[in-house]
Amino acid sequence: MRVPFCPLPEKKAKKLLGNTFYGVAEPILNLSPSLDLELEQAGFDINARDYLSIAFFSAIFMFLVTYLVFMLITFRLVELSLALTASLMVGLLFGFVTFFYIKAYPKLILKKRMFDIERNILYALKHMYVQVTSGVSLYDAMASVSRGNYGQISSEFKSAIKFISTGIPMEKALEELTLRNPSLYFRRALWQISNGVKSGSDVGGILKNIIEYVSAEQKIMIRRYGSQLNPLTVAYMMVAVIMPSLGVTFLMVLSSFAKIPVTEQIFWGIIVFMIIFQFMFMGILKSKRPNLI
Repeated sequence: MRVPFCPLPEKKAKKLLGNTFYGVAEPILNLSPSLDLELEQAGFDINARDYLSIAFFSAIFMFLVTYLVFMLITFRLVELSLALTASLMVGLLFGFVTFFYIKAYPKLILKKRMFDIERNILYALKHMYVQVTSGVSLYDAMASVSRGNYGQISSEFKSAIKFISTGIPMEKALEELTLRNPSLYFRRALWQISNGVKSGSDVGGILKNIIEYVSAEQKIMIRRYGSQLNPLTVAYMMVAVIMPSLGVTFLMVLSSFAKIPVTEQIFWGIIVFMIIFQFMFMGILKSKRPNLI
C-alpha cells in the first residue's frame, strides 16, 4: 500500500524527512493508539510515527502546490492582497483535507477489506467444510479456497498457504493471519480452526459450528436491517413523494392569494433538491447495509 497524495515513495520520503516531523506526529499519535495496528492490517509496511510524518509532509506539499497554482490563476484577476489571502485560504484548506484524509486512509482500506471478507466468509467456509468432510486435508481445502473467487479471503488464504509452504506450522500461519485481519468473524473462525488443529479436534465439526454461528448472525443482521428500513421508508415517502406534490400545490394556492410569484427557478430548485436527496438516501441505505449480507 502507498500513502495517498505523497509525492515520493515511502522509503525515499522517510529517508528524506528523517525525524523532521516526529515532534508534530507524537501528540497526534497519542490520540490514535490503534494506528500501528490499522496500518499493519491495511498492508502498510511503515510504523505510525513515520506515517504521520509523511502525512504532514504531503499536506505541506499540497498546500504549497495549491497556493502557487491558485495564486497564478487569481493574481491577474483581482487585487494582489485579495489574491494572496484567497490563495492562502484555499491552500490551507487543501492541506488540512490532505492530512486528515491520509490519517483516515487506513480505516477506509480496512472497512473496504472487512466488507469484502464478511460478504464472502459464509461461502468460503462452506467450501472448506465440503472439502474437509469429503476427505480432503485442511491444507488442500485452504489451497482450494485460495484459488476460488472469494475476494480478500482467497488472498488471505493464499498468503497463509505461502507461509505453510516455507515450513511454518499451519497453526502458526493461521495465528499470523488472524492478527493482521480486520474482520471479527473471520478472526474468530481462524482462531477456532487454529485451536482445533492444535488439539487434534475434528476440523469438519469446527467448521460446521462456525457456519451455523455466522448464519445465525446473518439472520439477526437481516432482521435488524429490515427494522431500520421501516422509518427510512416513511422518511423517503414524506420527503420524496408527499412534500413535492403537496408543496407545489400549496405554492400555487399561496401565489393566487398572496400574490407570491411562482417562477421557473423554484421548480428547478425542487428538482435539484430531489436529485441530491435521492443520492443521499441511496448513500444512507448503503451505509446501513450489514457486511454479512
